[in-house]
Amino acid sequence: QEMMTMIIISKLLFHSVLIVLTLFLFHQVHCDAFSDQGHSRGHSCGHGKVAKLGANPSTSTVRVRHNQKQHSIFGKNNSNNIQHEHRVSLSFPTCGESGGSLSAIPLGLSGGAGAGAGANAGAVIFNNAPFNLSTGIFAAANGLGLLISLCTGSHLHLDLIGTGAFALAALPNLLSMNTNTNTRILLSSGAVIIWASKLASFLFYRALKVHTDVRLEDTLNSTSGTIVFWMISLLWGIICSLPHTLGTTSSSPGSSSRIALVVGTVVYALGLATETRADYEKWMFKKDESNVGKFCNRGLWSVSQHPNFFGNLLLWSGILIMNFDSLISVPTQPINIKNERGGGYGMTIASAKAILGSWRAWASFLSPMFMWALFYGQSSGSITNAVELAMKKYGGPKSSYGDYVKTVPLIIPRFVGWIKCLFSFSF
Repeated sequence: QEMMTMIIISKLLFHSVLIVLTLFLFHQVHCDAFSDQGHSRGHSCGHGKVAKLGANPSTSTVRVRHNQKQHSIFGKNNSNNIQHEHRVSLSFPTCGESGGSLSAIPLGLSGGAGAGAGANAGAVIFNNAPFNLSTGIFAAANGLGLLISLCTGSHLHLDLIGTGAFALAALPNLLSMNTNTNTRILLSSGAVIIWASKLASFLFYRALKVHTDVRLEDTLNSTSGTIVFWMISLLWGIICSLPHTLGTTSSSPGSSSRIALVVGTVVYALGLATETRADYEKWMFKKDESNVGKFCNRGLWSVSQHPNFFGNLLLWSGILIMNFDSLISVPTQPINIKNERGGGYGMTIASAKAILGSWRAWASFLSPMFMWALFYGQSSGSITNAVELAMKKYGGPKSSYGDYVKTVPLIIPRFVGWIKCLFSFSF
């Protein structure tokens, strides 16, 4: 039964990765289709038109021109359309993409971290290097965890490494902090590190006290089961962290009003508090010897059967809100909604490229969607037999536990009851 559960989960993870890869490849094909046109007529680069002067297709001296109203010059505002021209040397990243460092691009063309004062707020450059680094850290951490499991047979490190990898993957963004660092990225990185450090330390402490996890005993007793577990742990880390890791690829600081950052931070804080309190309440409940053989229905567990799942979903939704608008590609040309005949609605090449270029924004939704599918499957008993085992353990459908399952929401609690329990001072 445990092996079948692991196989089902691995299939869900595999298909989620396929969706991400499909979106990425589709975007690359789209970029290739327009790259020749972009280099021959002038490459679109957020500020406006980039006219190619050099003969080398990869590295050229270019003129960057753009028209902008209300542009400040020497401290004075000019309400007329002004054409600006800058000469720079850079390597062309196709369709605003870059697989490496963007530090060679001067004048703040990225519009985000390291952007100059004259950068256009609508210009967004995507750099895949942070995402690649995070993925490599996840792979290295889970590879180390697999090696320790195979060599020692111990499984006490499962949550310490599996969950701790989130903090390690987000750490480079904080270590590179300077005066030009994107505030949105720093906030998102800090949020991930705080959550991962808190949860990894708690789960590791619990493992040291309990010494074993009965849910995974059968799976981890075999070499094949151990390999499958760490493969799932790797894919889980990559998919779950997409709102943050994809967010680090964007130079955009987010919406100018900062509303998304404020709302995202509040949602994240509520989720973190919910998950932390739920874990603490259940831990203290089980420590009480008088509760042996009983199920926890106190505090947050009285308004949700799985408040820790709800808190996890909430905090990652907050991180998604922080980063989502920065993952949307802004069209660098006006969007014409009329077709050539003057009727109906159509799309220009610029608007089509903007939608296709926003694949990161849509891919980031895989994180909460996948977590919801997995949490609901676990809590409802559709992918595990946890509900059936709990029902037998606590007296069956006609017991108080049966009434609890029928009356208490599975994951998402009622708002008023949740807020009252979350901010209650009684534990």
